[in-house]
Amino acid sequence: MKAEKKLIFLVDDNPTNLRLGISVLEEKYDIATAPSADKLFNLLENNNPDLILLDIDMPEMNGLETIKILKSKQQTKDIPVIFLTARTESDDELEGLSLGAVDYITKPFQPPLLLKRIEIQLLVETQKKILEKQAAELQYFNDHLHKALSAYLSDDVVDEIIADPTRLQLGGVRRDMTVMFTDTRNFTAIAEMLAPEQLVELLNYYLSAMSNVILEQKGTIDKYVGDGIISFFGAPLELRDHALRACTAAIVMKRLESEVNRYVEAKGISPLFTRIGINTGEMIVGNMGTQKKMNYTISGNAVNLAARLEGVNKQYGTWILASEDTIKKTNGSLLCRRLDLIKVVGINEPVRIHEILETKADAPAVLHEKVNLFDKAHSLFETRNWKEAEKIFNQVLELSPDDGPSLVYLDRCRQYHQNPPAEDWNGVFIFTEK
Repeated sequence: MKAEKKLIFLVDDNPTNLRLGISVLEEKYDIATAPSADKLFNLLENNNPDLILLDIDMPEMNGLETIKILKSKQQTKDIPVIFLTARTESDDELEGLSLGAVDYITKPFQPPLLLKRIEIQLLVETQKKILEKQAAELQYFNDHLHKALSAYLSDDVVDEIIADPTRLQLGGVRRDMTVMFTDTRNFTAIAEMLAPEQLVELLNYYLSAMSNVILEQKGTIDKYVGDGIISFFGAPLELRDHALRACTAAIVMKRLESEVNRYVEAKGISPLFTRIGINTGEMIVGNMGTQKKMNYTISGNAVNLAARLEGVNKQYGTWILASEDTIKKTNGSLLCRRLDLIKVVGINEPVRIHEILETKADAPAVLHEKVNLFDKAHSLFETRNWKEAEKIFNQVLELSPDDGPSLVYLDRCRQYHQNPPAEDWNGVFIFTEK
């Protein structure tokens, strides 16, 4: 079916300019002309154009006065206006744009450039209408409880809340749960390269893909912080295997990256790589805030630790870090490697951290071999046998040359071989940045 042409009003008091404009535009657009502002207003009584091309220098009422009236009326304020004028002064252009014009083109114009700029503005208007429609649909969505809750809870969690509305009352409970923080490497630099519309599209795609994984594991989305996701497992539904579900979600999210990045790179955008921090412990969960505005969320030191672990990934070149309290509750089903005892900002006690690589069942043999070698080297490192540890860390790097933790420990081995730490060193590494 042939697409309907867009309607453009061409307003100019010079008949030659009108004829020229028609000859340039008529192949792509339906054209109506007006030699004055009064004739334009008459046309607008029975027609709703997609765009107006408006001259400035006209008798009786000039284009600047005309656009003021257009933008003051409800029925015409949203019609895009492009000034097409012989005025070339920058002050005139600034005034025209300040009054609400979407573009300012000077005569004599180049027909291909005029057509392209019109095309761009019409595309912007189309996208704006799509966004307005989506916003209306979202408002409808938010007005209905089940759909609104489904935005951050899995369907069975929503069903339980609807069956017991008291869960939406203010108040919290102390519960053993698992919390997960995610963030994307170098996202700020990537975002700075994108137009706002591209950034919104990218975020929506990425966050939707990753959130679906969390919901599939019966996790709850707490909030989005830019490109990051805060989620927890074990509330409002109590889950005995909340730690394993959180770790499984993290593994699946990393697997999903290749699919996400095929989509992202096809659009000319740098690939996205997610860092994840996971911790299990006692925390407060519930509706916090006021009766008019509440947030179902979590708080406590166990939550803060997960946030810190996400950031600690940068220090080791890892992607998923979990506390030992989390690993202990996964029933040995994950392929992990033990790293340091660390102290992070805001947490007083040292915490043993582990890198999660895969499920044991799905990990290839070479990954098992890598972990076995690394564990041997790490044990030698912790017993201060720097030289032997260095040899085995090098073997790990032969299997995986860009292995972040091995590179970190290899550098430490070389340093400690020359300048060993004090005899009473407890092996704890302290991180002073979040």
